[in-house]
Parts: sequence; C-alpha cells; structure tokens
Amino acid sequence: MVRVEVDTIRGVLSELGFKGKMLRDLRDIIVDEETLYTFYNFIIKNEEEEGIITSLLLVYKFKKYMQARQSFADYHEFVKTYNSAHTSFEKKEVIERLFCSKSSYLTKIMLWLNTDVISHRKLYKLAVEYRSQYSVRESIFLIEALHL
Repeated sequence: MVRVEVDTIRGVLSELGFKGKMLRDLRDIIVDEETLYTFYNFIIKNEEEEGIITSLLLVYKFKKYMQARQSFADYHEFVKTYNSAHTSFEKKEVIERLFCSKSSYLTKIMLWLNTDVISHRKLYKLAVEYRSQYSVRESIFLIEALHL
C-alpha cells in the first residue's frame, strides 16, 4: 500500500474518513493547524471517556465544544461586552461571537436589541439553544417567528 502525503486540512479530514456534510462542518470549524490539533485531542479525550462513538456524534460534539469555547462564558459576559461596544461594527462583532458565525442577517438582531424588541437575556438563551442546531438564518427566523 502506498502512503499519500496529506498537506491540507481537508485532506487530513478526508484521510480520517469524514465525507459530505460532516467534512463541510469540520472544514468550517477547523481553519488552522491549532484547531486541527484541538480536534485530535478532542477525539482522544472522547475515546478515553466514552469509548468509540460514531463520527456523526463526534462532529456534533466537537461543533458544540468549539462554539462554547469561542462564544461567551455566560449571559453576564455577553451583556457586558455588548454594552461596552460603542460602534455598530463592534456590536455586530459581539453578536457574531454569540452566534459563532459571521452573517449579514445578524444586523437585524442589533435593531431588535436597540429598540427593545427582545431582551439581552432572552436573545442569549435562544442563541445558545439554536446555534448548534440551525444556521444563522434559520435561528433568526425561529426567534422572529416564535419569540417576538
């Protein structure tokens, strides 16, 4: 058997057996070697704690882990950071961090917060709940349809 050298993150993930949507999800999260190293450690840690799990569950858990790691520790940190932002650009960055994603749809949320259509607490709770299950666009639709 001939060993193929893999020099891209996509190549490494493909070599590990990830394909399709799982590969796309991982490529969205793993953008550098440091995050790839974090993913390796996450795999090892999960195998030690839970034994072998399916790759689908592994990707889901890693996605949640990275979102929690990149976002705010709690509601109070979010509010403090949002209130300390002075420009609309800074506020948009705070919202992007809350949703762990960059999207033009997030400007709508700033308007809601500025006009008290939704409270910071409720937005934080819903964002944390929806961000791991839905895209930003879907999350905003659900918040708008179900909670406003």
